[in-house]
Amino acid sequence: MMTVEEMRAARERLHYTYEMIATRSGVPLPTVQKVFSGKTQRPHYKTLAALEAVFRKAERPAVAEYTDPINPSANYVKESGLAYDTYGDSDSKDTAQLHPKYKIPVRRQGDYTTDDLEQIPDDIRVELIDGVIYDLASPTSVHQTIVFSIGTMMKNYAREHGYHCMPYISPLDVQFDRSRKNRVQPDLLVICEHDSDTQSRTIDSDDAGAASGKPSQDIQAPDFVMEVVSPSSKQVDMLVKLNKYYSVGVREYWIVDPSECKIIVYDFEHNDLAHSYSFEDEVPVAISGGDLKIDFTQVQADIDAAERIERSRGWNMLRL
Repeated sequence: MMTVEEMRAARERLHYTYEMIATRSGVPLPTVQKVFSGKTQRPHYKTLAALEAVFRKAERPAVAEYTDPINPSANYVKESGLAYDTYGDSDSKDTAQLHPKYKIPVRRQGDYTTDDLEQIPDDIRVELIDGVIYDLASPTSVHQTIVFSIGTMMKNYAREHGYHCMPYISPLDVQFDRSRKNRVQPDLLVICEHDSDTQSRTIDSDDAGAASGKPSQDIQAPDFVMEVVSPSSKQVDMLVKLNKYYSVGVREYWIVDPSECKIIVYDFEHNDLAHSYSFEDEVPVAISGGDLKIDFTQVQADIDAAERIERSRGWNMLRL
């Protein structure tokens, strides 16, 4: 059984109002207010159980229709119940209700568009995948160090080889289709020049992607995408985005997991999937033909240096 203090913390995390909790738990609003304010010192067990069920539901994962390109028969978790409770659920029919934090209409999951994202303040980072809104946590210094380290290696390689490809780091919006139901901010992406000799995955023009939220039939999805996962983003990066990047024509996708010192590489273009590397390896970049190799011992050295410098300044480095 959750304590009242734990439920208070969950309420803050979920941005739930007392009215929302009362509606979802069936506990009268005055009782909810007394429990959370501390006026009721010893709430009845049934009251606590009903309140706890509201927060447990928000943490329960929801099964979705996404398909793994490696194992099409498998079902995977789409997102946590937290997102469904925060942004509306697939059974919701009340589109007049406003989200308590973002002040946008609460719609059924899958019905959100980029028009809704435009109404969310710029300092709140979110992504939209198949009409579902996902929160983006603020990046930690470890996350930023990894992205800058790999991005720098790629930029140096591009400079030495005539700038036929160019890396970009987040925040940069990428919109995948003209349905306005997909807009993401990959941690790192690479766009290359395409000509008649370039081997590129063929995709439907309706799924073509473009940077800065401006879809065009003449612009395909990024050639390379990398995401650095955190505990809060892992299932989205490893399941939802994996499927989306594959389906829109991304040629190569890297998932970097600092907590496990692991890199998973998907070479979609050559149907060479799920190679795993460590932070002790040199990882070949498939879109370069393997000519560019990212030395993850150098990436780790950059992380260690950043940690040493931050400690010297009294900073508390936030590790993933």
